[in-house]
Amino acid sequence: MSASRPRLVVTLPGRTVDALPPEIEAARAAGADLAEVRVDRMAPTERARLPVLFPAALPLLATFRSRVEGGEGDDDPALRRRELERLAALPFRAIDVETARDAIDGPFGPETVRSSHLAASASLEEIDRHFRGPAPPRGFVKVVVPSSVARWLFELAPRVAPADVGDAVVLATGPAGALSRVAAVRRGAPAVFCAPGRDRPPPDELEPVEPSQIPVDRLARYRDAGARGPLFALVGRPVAHSRSPDVHAGWMAEDGRDGLYLPLELDDDRELARVLPTLARLGFAGINVTHPFKTAALSAATRVERAAEVVGVANCLTLADDEIEAQNTDLAAILRRLGEIRASGSWDGRNLAVVGSGGAARATLAAARELGAAARVYARRGMVASELARAFGAAAGQPSDPPVPLVVHATSVGHAEAGTLEVPLEPRLASGGLVLDWVYGAENTEVRVRTEARGGRYEDGRRLLVYQAAESYAIWWGEPPGPDSIERAIARWT
Repeated sequence: MSASRPRLVVTLPGRTVDALPPEIEAARAAGADLAEVRVDRMAPTERARLPVLFPAALPLLATFRSRVEGGEGDDDPALRRRELERLAALPFRAIDVETARDAIDGPFGPETVRSSHLAASASLEEIDRHFRGPAPPRGFVKVVVPSSVARWLFELAPRVAPADVGDAVVLATGPAGALSRVAAVRRGAPAVFCAPGRDRPPPDELEPVEPSQIPVDRLARYRDAGARGPLFALVGRPVAHSRSPDVHAGWMAEDGRDGLYLPLELDDDRELARVLPTLARLGFAGINVTHPFKTAALSAATRVERAAEVVGVANCLTLADDEIEAQNTDLAAILRRLGEIRASGSWDGRNLAVVGSGGAARATLAAARELGAAARVYARRGMVASELARAFGAAAGQPSDPPVPLVVHATSVGHAEAGTLEVPLEPRLASGGLVLDWVYGAENTEVRVRTEARGGRYEDGRRLLVYQAAESYAIWWGEPPGPDSIERAIARWT
């Protein structure tokens, strides 16, 4: 069944029959065309209750994914056959059958999805064989394979792009997952699998079954607008924790803009430099850059704006007319927040300490210099602290330094994989002082705990994130989000 307007299928996270109806209704309200019930994730007692789902607010696809293909269902073909036959007896719109272990010929239910979940090591020939294999008389072929961004762009996408293969879709998981779904929408694939909508989340706020899926409300807006709006991305390693896609998506929805913002995880600096020209040709207009690629982003640019030059790294790239323009919106964000803190009376504007040595630390030191504040920088390695101090007219911190009323924490400590703080925080902070953290949504709360144990106040980095995002948004769209939009973005995860 060829489709010029792909159907959007939401993979429901619910594991109980009682959890599914509100998730189905939320998917419908967010723009989904079908809802996928992952029967393999349900206990046998819950599977026996599936008939009570009908009638449902959306047509339903039943999937009994095997363990060998990444699910929780049986691998044995005989056991699978019995379960699939029970599902086919219910009024599901479609049934998923696995090419490798479900020997089912012809249609199976009103529609059949013939699926293959391949390993990352699958060769192009193997992927091609599954992708171009015979489609069910009523239904389509679905092939899923883990992929890096570079492999998707340079190897897989050219193989699966032809419009003549109308009854099949190839979707990636992992770093290229979001890219593959945009490509499928643009190609007019028969279906694209999505996460529950972020604007209208299900009541239980469950995480998506497949993290690389795009929220359905965003993909629906993009598809319905013709799937030709500009694309934007956050690149880094890791990026799964980032709120940037949520922030930019919220503003684009409020302003009626047809863009789409994706998270793209890259392996190294070489992959960043390699993929940027191709992303530009695919319609990417802007890239935000996070750890550890801010230095590489500056090197990849053909033109460098003042803020990026001053800070020495780039966290925002604009792609247009074969040029890559580097900007640094962290500087504007920290300038704005430091100005607000000073105006509130929480800081006298005279002295601050900076803990860290990366891009956020550099932006903070540049801001302190512009504000005329005396800054001391503390880093794990004294030589690095001295180099930064010389570059930004600051001082390298010493153990005997007196405490100050404002400490800006600019390391990655707080993210689950970052480890613990190696630079003592407590001696730097005056009693009752403020720690402004660049990290937001910290999984590791060490910085907050140590601040409060010292008798200090703590502010996480969500306002800094939104401020720098607003600067990027203004660069790419020509005008910033309004003050109310900025406050709503901050409040969404307060």
